[in-house]
Amino acid sequence: MAYRPSKRARRSFEIEPPNIAPMMNLMVVLIPLLLTSAEFVRLGVIELNLPPAATGPDGTMLNQMPIESQKKLDLTVTVTDRGFFISSSMAVLSGSAEGGPTIPLVNGAYDYRALSLKLYEIKQRAVSQFSDANHIILMAEPNVDYQTIVSTMDASRALRLPGRIESLFPDVSLSAGVF
Repeated sequence: MAYRPSKRARRSFEIEPPNIAPMMNLMVVLIPLLLTSAEFVRLGVIELNLPPAATGPDGTMLNQMPIESQKKLDLTVTVTDRGFFISSSMAVLSGSAEGGPTIPLVNGAYDYRALSLKLYEIKQRAVSQFSDANHIILMAEPNVDYQTIVSTMDASRALRLPGRIESLFPDVSLSAGVF
């Protein structure tokens, strides 16, 4: 007895192309999302002032050295495990103890209020004399924690006085020693 041929056997197989529309939709959404959330590296520039050349391009001696037209304060606050050292291009502000920090630790904690008050005093004197009266450089020892650096930046930017907030040094730069 012969069996009837199956209908399945006569049907030809068609290969259907894959549907890539869902994958394309996913890429259309993911690429802009990843680009907008990417963290771009911001490169810091270190300003380097080289001493003037002693000879000209032709080898002759230069008689006149360039003179800076504006005086710079270059105020620096150094955060150490002993407290804050305040210095400028002209001098280091000494503290109560010989060779000690300008603002020492109080009961093992940094005194940010005293730092702000001292910087306010410096700002009052420097605002009319120096061209960089809004700029301060922050340095820290490697063992100083990140929160201390951020709190020092906040204390050097503004001082809360009764009834107002006084701007101190809003342009804060970190030195190469701060990680």
